[in-house]
Amino acid sequence: MTRVCVIGAGLAGLAAADALATGGLEVNVLEARNRVGGRVWSERLETGALIERGGEFLTYGYDATERVAALVGCELVGMGIRYPDRRLHPDPGIDRDAALLAAAAVEAVATADPERAAIDVLDAEVADPAIRELFASRIQSATAHPIGDLEAGFLLGVSYLMKNGECRRIRGGNQELARGLAARLGDSVHLRTPANAVSQDASGVQVATADGQVAADVVVVAVPVPLLRALTFDPPLPGAVVDALAGVRMSVAAKLAVPLRAAAAADAVMSVPGRYWAYTTPCDEIGGRTVGSWAGSTPVVAALQATNGPATWIAGIRELWPELDLDESGAVVTTWLDDPWAQGAYSVLMSRDPDEPSLLATPVGRIVFAGEHTSPDWSGTIEGALRSGERAAADVLQLVRSS
Repeated sequence: MTRVCVIGAGLAGLAAADALATGGLEVNVLEARNRVGGRVWSERLETGALIERGGEFLTYGYDATERVAALVGCELVGMGIRYPDRRLHPDPGIDRDAALLAAAAVEAVATADPERAAIDVLDAEVADPAIRELFASRIQSATAHPIGDLEAGFLLGVSYLMKNGECRRIRGGNQELARGLAARLGDSVHLRTPANAVSQDASGVQVATADGQVAADVVVVAVPVPLLRALTFDPPLPGAVVDALAGVRMSVAAKLAVPLRAAAAADAVMSVPGRYWAYTTPCDEIGGRTVGSWAGSTPVVAALQATNGPATWIAGIRELWPELDLDESGAVVTTWLDDPWAQGAYSVLMSRDPDEPSLLATPVGRIVFAGEHTSPDWSGTIEGALRSGERAAADVLQLVRSS
């Protein structure tokens, strides 16, 4: 029986492992953390509120997510908020139809010249400064990367960010997807087992851990880009692949969850000058008595002093949304840059044709790659992680058939 070692028990690694085990292959999954899910992490506050400390919003087109949820018996539930419909503070009174027309104009230019500076395209194509600022803040927030460092190709997502579908989450937490997949794999998932090196030759692969070597016929590497760069490969990865990895930018983001003393209706408010947003949802499972907030990009995270605790950020929420009765004693801040098994939030990649080959997703001998960074059309998302795992499993099966 063909043996496959999967490095990483995030959604990408688990999706690959499940598909391969279902296909009759022998699978072992090595996970550095003491839990599955990777950058998808659901927890409960002392109030009993369910919060997402990692990937949260399931929006339009999450077909793989729906498929995996059905497979493991998870239910998707509405959050009561729609991704584009954030009240803006202060409110510039933007007309939605005018914003959609501007989005179409921006995307046309970005399609023709994707390497042009995003800021230049916004300045040239969007006459209304309020709409221009809306696009800049939404793209910066979604990519968790400064808009001034982004190319026009990132503006191809402006219309997507205006889609009016309701956001969803998994009942019981998005991490239930990972737990469900891990349960199907049983004892094949090994926690607290980080891999540090991968070697391959004509006979197979060897994955080095602190406890010894894991032998396999094929390995699937499904870890975040910074960890992938740090892995030792023997023989080394091709120079073109190394260069492609070196060119991947990692986003910087933080999340805040604060208990509320009184329930609040589902709603979302965005700080226009601060470029962060906050939201309430019944998905906290205690009646909407929690406010969550997202800050994406280094300047926003720094301005909120997120790495120093919640105080500055909470002050911002009080100004942004004074109607909320915050219980700051139970606040929780989550950052990912200082997490040793993530070292950043997610990759910052321009959308591309999913049928166009990517060096980040191309197998190297017996090594196959998975992870949201290998799904440029869905990078930085739960959907991208799951799609990448399914694609990696197909790559392994193709290798097996051709060997």
